[in-house]
Amino acid sequence: MNSKPAQRVDSENTPPGGKGESPLDPAFVRSIIDHFPMPFFIVDRTLTITYMNDQFEQLTGYGKSEAVDRMSCAEVLRTSLCHTEECLLRQAMDKRIPVAGFRHTIHDREGTEIPVTAHCSMITDSENRVIGGFKALRNITPLYEAEQKIRMLVEVTREGILMVDENSRVIYANSRMAQILNRAGIDLVGTQIHGLLPPQLLDIVSDMGRKVERDHYQEMCFCSTIQPAGEFNLEDRYFETCIVVAKLGKGLITCMYFSDLTERIQVERELLKANSFLNNIIKSSADGIIVADLEGRILLYNDSAQRILGYGAEEVAGKAGFLAGILGPQTAAEIARRLRGDERGPQATPGYPPLTLITKEGEEVPVSFTCAAIRKNGSQIGTVSTFSDLREHFRMRRELEETRMQLLQAEKIASLGRLAAGVAHEINNPLSGILIFADILLKELAGRNRQWSEDLQEIIDQTMRCKEIVARLLDFSRQSIGRRQEYHINTAVERSIELVRHQALFYNVEFVKELQSDIPVMTGDPAQLQQVFINFLLNAATAMGGRGKIAITSRYDPACEEVTLEFADSGPGIAPEIMSRLFDPFFTTKGPGEGTGLGLSVAYGIIQQHGGNISAANSPSGGAVFTVRLPLKSPEKTIEFSC
Repeated sequence: MNSKPAQRVDSENTPPGGKGESPLDPAFVRSIIDHFPMPFFIVDRTLTITYMNDQFEQLTGYGKSEAVDRMSCAEVLRTSLCHTEECLLRQAMDKRIPVAGFRHTIHDREGTEIPVTAHCSMITDSENRVIGGFKALRNITPLYEAEQKIRMLVEVTREGILMVDENSRVIYANSRMAQILNRAGIDLVGTQIHGLLPPQLLDIVSDMGRKVERDHYQEMCFCSTIQPAGEFNLEDRYFETCIVVAKLGKGLITCMYFSDLTERIQVERELLKANSFLNNIIKSSADGIIVADLEGRILLYNDSAQRILGYGAEEVAGKAGFLAGILGPQTAAEIARRLRGDERGPQATPGYPPLTLITKEGEEVPVSFTCAAIRKNGSQIGTVSTFSDLREHFRMRRELEETRMQLLQAEKIASLGRLAAGVAHEINNPLSGILIFADILLKELAGRNRQWSEDLQEIIDQTMRCKEIVARLLDFSRQSIGRRQEYHINTAVERSIELVRHQALFYNVEFVKELQSDIPVMTGDPAQLQQVFINFLLNAATAMGGRGKIAITSRYDPACEEVTLEFADSGPGIAPEIMSRLFDPFFTTKGPGEGTGLGLSVAYGIIQQHGGNISAANSPSGGAVFTVRLPLKSPEKTIEFSC
């Protein structure tokens, strides 16, 4: 639409020649209006809708049959201007002045807000009397949404943004810029920048504008760090400033970005104020120490950090994202989350399990890591990270593990020695005589007394069963450590019970078994696992004084392909003060000569070697419960473990 007065529609005009339709013929005009590409409607002097095209129906949701000659435009559009002196159609008809490109918001039938641009004018009859008006709308929802996205983008940034026209008037300032200038954002628009910014900055802007005009450059950039003068309410504040001057149409637009460096500089100054004694401690510390600001830029990096990571101080100074690079994105994000959280209190120093840092050469270095927030006046201004190289520690642990493997065999032999003594005393001495005399009697009674023959055969069978138990015991002691094979976990449990149940310590012990029957075949070393189970059984029987109940359960979780075993006794349970030391090497509650203190430590190592874990607790009903979780397949390589 343009600003010219609307054409009059004269229904009496006829086309030349008397046959074709005149451009002003009503049918011809209606055809144009019906196919008008924009939503369009006509009203009479009372603002009642007398015509609407299909596009207007689609935009508002109102049909022609219910709106034409029945509803006013205010009832259909429901804008903020309706029923006011600012009504666009009323102004166009009363003042006979068309309105073009006016932005406002209408509502559709469902109440949804639709941003549009409106074009209005009056309609006159043949005598130039205003008989109504028309309004064409353009749906600018995509443009409005794009503007909102841009507005949101510039509002969420931490930088101040200021736009100035060629007359040095502010045409836009985001909320961060208003905060920097200590002014309300709405008060800044239209304000002269003289008096808002330091003179030296204004001189730079003027000089850049002259260069753009003289040299016909489209834009120029200038970056610097400027400390504004006190008269501008910015005393002791430092900003990194970027200025862009561009020629848009016939005028110049200047855009300025302000990034507040005050906090960072204050952190640097505080660090520089630290005395030489503290600096010497940091420099000579055996632990790596890294201090960073809130943006992740490195402010301090000691000699040990250089030694461990391989980066020189000059390579990381002021570098953002360095910690995330050596920690890995996920670990860095978790540490940042814990520092922001309040579960440990605002002054807490979160500790972490051993982590792996990546050196300059790409080597993964295991370290013990600690990170804490640096605070000033209750607000976090940076972080300090400390870490110790654990490579030597792990080397010693591996050597200790080799020693432990030697002790493992020694403990097994000691256990077998105690078992063998009981078995030899209870079974081996009479075993030969029983077998010989039972066989002689069976041969002599062959065919003479069926009942006696069956009884003698039962004696021989039970004696042979004892022989098999002894054979299993000897086979168990001869198996090599670490041999992987397929086995059934319930069978390993049953054999462990058979190896101990005939000892005097277990005469008054009741075994209660709840073993899941459909557990799949597992892979590992059943001999080592039997050693673990026997240790549990011996400890339980000893704790109960040889009288009580041992409950053994097994179950399989197909979701994680994991088998869980529980060994629960009816004894007095585990004293709380020793719970944390149960799996320590050489820790024992037995008297001198009664135990080495290696049983549970060895058991812990065997379970970890199988890729599982072991835990101990006291049952609410009394007694101790040892829980073992094992994967169906143990790892191919031996897992390093600690007790």
